[in-house]
Amino acid sequence: MEGEEWEDTVLSLLMRMTHVYFQKSFQQLNSIGLHPGQPPMLWHIFKDEGLSQKELASRLKVKPPTVNVSLQRMEKADYICRRQDEKDQRVSRIYLTEKGRQLAEQIGEMMKDSNSRMTQGFTEAEICLLTRFLKQMIVNMESIQVDGTTEKGEM
Repeated sequence: MEGEEWEDTVLSLLMRMTHVYFQKSFQQLNSIGLHPGQPPMLWHIFKDEGLSQKELASRLKVKPPTVNVSLQRMEKADYICRRQDEKDQRVSRIYLTEKGRQLAEQIGEMMKDSNSRMTQGFTEAEICLLTRFLKQMIVNMESIQVDGTTEKGEM
């Protein structure tokens, strides 16, 4: 970080942008009675109804008990219902109710609006480059091992 202030580093700017995004998203979600972890679950169920709890947890990269707590809340709010798998009675499948489907569509519109606001003032080329840069940054970060080295052993 020689010669550059912390506030102007890529990391600091990404952290600030993420903080603002989550703050605004939390306010929006709170206004419609949702917990911040629920929209990704609703969205996955909306896109691929009939997932098992284990499949949903895998897609979200969280533990099944974490998913279960949110599913119980969403079931109580009548956003989802669970049905036994016809072939394997040990597995229950998750489906949206009509109320849940409407909510998932509303969340989709909120996400489109947020994306549009976030990229306001950018050209299509700049958005394409930013997307490529962010994807590369994710790959770079995912290559970091717990001990701080990369998969190639570099720091």
